[in-house]
Amino acid sequence: MILDSESRLPGSAEVARLLGISQVTLRTWEQRYGIGAGRREDNGRRRYTEEDIQRLRRMRALQAQGSSARDAARLVLTRSAAQATAGTRSARLVDAAEALDLAAVAGMLDDALVTLGVAATWTEIVAPVLSSLGANWTIHGERSVMTAEWALATAASAALDRYTTPEKASPGRRPVLLACGPAEGHDLPVKMLTAALRDHGAPALYLGGPVSVDVVRELTARFDPTDVVIWSIASHSADIALLKLLHDNGVPVRPAGPGWSGLPVVGEPAPASFLGALEAFGG
Repeated sequence: MILDSESRLPGSAEVARLLGISQVTLRTWEQRYGIGAGRREDNGRRRYTEEDIQRLRRMRALQAQGSSARDAARLVLTRSAAQATAGTRSARLVDAAEALDLAAVAGMLDDALVTLGVAATWTEIVAPVLSSLGANWTIHGERSVMTAEWALATAASAALDRYTTPEKASPGRRPVLLACGPAEGHDLPVKMLTAALRDHGAPALYLGGPVSVDVVRELTARFDPTDVVIWSIASHSADIALLKLLHDNGVPVRPAGPGWSGLPVVGEPAPASFLGALEAFGG
């Protein structure tokens, strides 16, 4: 959200809609806990800066995690939530995922997205926790680990849907389109990358699960993207024929993910690392 003058700062109604809460709740948080609008117009109307909105987001996320309004406000004001170490967050997230405590997992992910941003949430918390869960299969059994991984991946995808990405993209800037290869069922990394690009001000559109060639061509013609990223985590979902067909039709395809490893190169492969891809597509 780019705000270049006080008159364009959002008011209470807009912020309430953004956060999914009532204006009464906004006023209550400000009156009781001192978390609210940082600016007022001469007529008394509240105006909210980006910093105000981030604090309110953190307040809401902490309450979703189970904190009382008073405790959430204290954490926000002292920035304790933002200062929690990645190791502490990860340990708590592992425990919650293995216990299948979906509410706790959701709350921790909401908090992480608000306080750390999408990129750090993925690289410092979610991806390491998924890896840690996978390493625990000899202890807890493969079926239990798969269930915990499902719980975390499902909760992370839902948290991304709830997360409101700041509107930082420059008007007229060409977007990046991201989609999954055929039969690809593990879309969390590319969904995270899409949200991280938006978090960094780059316009990006995730097309959902596998989409048809005709849809990709139509969207390419309409949006004129700089890149069309086709994600595959395993070889069974890496369709070279599809990639070649898109490439031959002028679609600027970029294969991404380990599923393309060892296959013929069509288009320029995306960087292998998450942060490398974020830099390449968000530049």
